[in-house]
Amino acid sequence: MATMKDVAYKAGVSVATVSRVINNTAYVEPGTRERVEKAMREFNYRRNSAALALAKRCGNMLGLLTVNLADPFFALLSKGVEKIARKEGAKLMVCSGGHLEELEKSALEFLINQGCEAIVAHVSRMSDADILRYAAHMPGLVIINRYLPAIANRCIWLDNVRASHIATNYLLQNGHRKIAYITADIPIDDRKLRLEGYYTAMADAGITVPSNWIISAPFNEKGGEQAAEKLLESGIDFTAALTFNDVMAAGMMRSLHRRKINLPEQLSIVGFDDIVTAQYLYPSLTTVHNPIEQMAQRAANLALQLSSTKEIAPQMNMFSAELIVRDSVCLIK
Repeated sequence: MATMKDVAYKAGVSVATVSRVINNTAYVEPGTRERVEKAMREFNYRRNSAALALAKRCGNMLGLLTVNLADPFFALLSKGVEKIARKEGAKLMVCSGGHLEELEKSALEFLINQGCEAIVAHVSRMSDADILRYAAHMPGLVIINRYLPAIANRCIWLDNVRASHIATNYLLQNGHRKIAYITADIPIDDRKLRLEGYYTAMADAGITVPSNWIISAPFNEKGGEQAAEKLLESGIDFTAALTFNDVMAAGMMRSLHRRKINLPEQLSIVGFDDIVTAQYLYPSLTTVHNPIEQMAQRAANLALQLSSTKEIAPQMNMFSAELIVRDSVCLIK
């Protein structure tokens, strides 16, 4: 008599994937499902007690799809998910999507094929349509740091517009008018929403923002260094700059120190995220505290709950940021 392992070998998939096709417990790509079902027909294979046992063993896996574990922001995200996995006794499996659509898809497929029925996913480049397609077949899939109205109760996100508005307003209240915005160089939702908050605050202050006040660069330390050079080469007498994240701010500050620019007297800087190292920069960085660790804990709890109960009461999963004032902004009198 053929076994589930025989079917898996014939179809070129894992045993866990065969189990999901048999028990219809999670999403399986149509082409993969067709190969499994064809192999089952050839072997005249039917669901049995062994298949049921395997399906049950797959239920205690929590998957995390993140971007870059080396980035302090995503390390905090991972820390939050891991805390819940330990608390709930779930096995944690982690993959990286690298802000690349195909890599995000393959990483999500990997987690699903490994038996993760609860998944916290940070997907920045995958289309809304693809995310919704996965969500339709994966009740325990929770999206973090992105908002999709169709599955709002399964999204955990930050109010990026308000967060950026608060940071911009702080600089305006300190007398700054020529404020550069150092943003990410890829078209992700965070970029668009934070720019919206900046533009709105500037418009409320009666300031029209020229296009060359927006500087795009890779959102890492090197990108911050590049942004600092672009800012200085622009010839504009900026008195302040907002950055997309703290690591860009750190890169900027290093480059500016090397150019003998006095901070914050000659240029005030506000970061975003409030990573641990922000308080140890010189001067210590005024920044927007992004509660990503708490968001990750909420997302992990929600994913585990959804994977076991399949439905939850409606809830608001939008988090708010707060400004952490340190020493990197000076008052213009």
